[in-house]
Amino acid sequence: MTFYNTQLTYRVVFDMENNLFIAYDKFNSNEATGTTIEQAVQALKKIA
Repeated sequence: MTFYNTQLTYRVVFDMENNLFIAYDKFNSNEATGTTIEQAVQALKKIA
């Protein structure tokens, strides 16, 4: 799924093997993980 935020465009996937959400920045190679979608997106915002 691709989401659009005013500051960030990102995709979120769920890693079923590790039970983690992974948020990917659409325009560069940044990625962040979290146990919830919100945690993954917040972590991505910190490194973007």
